[in-house]
Amino acid sequence: MDINQALYLLHTLFAMLVAFLFFRYLYWGIVARQYYWKGRKKVTLSCLDQEKLPFFSILVPARDEALVIANTIEHLAQLNYPKDSYEVLVITDEKELRKSKNIPNQITTQSVVKQKIQEFKKRKNVPHLKHIVVPYDFDGRLGGVCLGREVPSTKARALNYGLAYINDKTDICSFYDAESRPEKDVLLYLAHRYLASGRKQKAWQGPVFQVRNYYQLRPINKVIALFQALSHEWYLPILMRDLPFLGGTNLHMEKNLLLKVGGYDPQALSEDLELGVRTYLESGEWPEYLPMVSTEQTPATYKAYFRQRLRWGSGHLQVYDKIRNATHYDESIRLLILKNLFWKGHGQWCFYQLMVIIPFIFLALTWMGQIDPVNFRFNLHAWLKIMAPIPFSFVFYLFYRFRNYIDFSLVPSGKSKYLPVLQMVIVPVVGFFMVLPFTCALILRALNKQPREWVKTPRTQEIKAKA
Repeated sequence: MDINQALYLLHTLFAMLVAFLFFRYLYWGIVARQYYWKGRKKVTLSCLDQEKLPFFSILVPARDEALVIANTIEHLAQLNYPKDSYEVLVITDEKELRKSKNIPNQITTQSVVKQKIQEFKKRKNVPHLKHIVVPYDFDGRLGGVCLGREVPSTKARALNYGLAYINDKTDICSFYDAESRPEKDVLLYLAHRYLASGRKQKAWQGPVFQVRNYYQLRPINKVIALFQALSHEWYLPILMRDLPFLGGTNLHMEKNLLLKVGGYDPQALSEDLELGVRTYLESGEWPEYLPMVSTEQTPATYKAYFRQRLRWGSGHLQVYDKIRNATHYDESIRLLILKNLFWKGHGQWCFYQLMVIIPFIFLALTWMGQIDPVNFRFNLHAWLKIMAPIPFSFVFYLFYRFRNYIDFSLVPSGKSKYLPVLQMVIVPVVGFFMVLPFTCALILRALNKQPREWVKTPRTQEIKAKA
């Protein structure tokens, strides 16, 4: 066997590996559907013991969110749950007010929230809406103090401050981002799961479909958004069997547990994952996958996506290093978490980055005539012609699958309305750009140049919701 035939054999084996990974993903989808989604019970208020209903505090951190916060408040006010059994806390940042003083007629998040509070006072059947402003000098810790000097803003810092203002009778704290749209029955379903467990289950993480602003995304981001939604539906429940994963939104945790572990780490770049891992190590509590969807936005440009995912990847590595140095935890449990963090982070990112680079190498070698199928019974090229339509068909299937979560009021007029769908044909190159921020996080950490500050993700404008 010469070098050309050896390369052809490697090409064949790689194609078989890709097929295996694809069908494994389909298998995960079947498992997720069978064990999590198919058995999702339709819960009504009459199914629950009215006297034992848990009280929810929904916390929404909202710094520079004037574009979306009104719609979010309106949506949360319409959840199917007794209005006297939950409250909504919008947590804004004093720095936004200080900055807006220099900009005439600036619409701030604070002004929008204040307007909604005035509206709610005139309306019936709405939950209590609170507005919490984080001081510019708050140190960020749960029960922390003001330092008299400016402190960098982070999501964890805002949430720790907001926790001091939740209702005394709160049982469960729910966390949503400023542009979140959870399913209307989410609190009913959570109440059902909480009471069914005898109040023993204390944490839940639901999927987030970041496809709502699909028609405002660049082509690469469109495909990324669809695959991200699929991963939360099919892969996230599988991942949560190995890691006590918590996301920053559609997250729900019993108040007493949250206070017991000291709230969020204000220094963490990925405060949600850090909270999930630390909670398990300190209390043994493992989150349950919650098959109740919340829709959100995907960053509109690849630059914004890259910056967001780079922070997530760097935060994952930060959590790994923190647990590796935390020798006061039970050694066997700590090592198991470290192993899973490594394979779901470092190992997986490197593997998939190679997987999306290798096809381009084989393509170049084919053009150069370096891959010779002679003397091989298996005709790879014929097999590839059969398989080639699958990724294109699959991404169009994803658009159809998640169409109910897309905001079609943003569809452009005329013939251009078809362009956002046709742009999905770029799927062969998207894999490289999808995983690139995470491998860059590995490289930057190796060079000790990783991001060290929490960076906010910009939103896209939405059509104003009607009350």
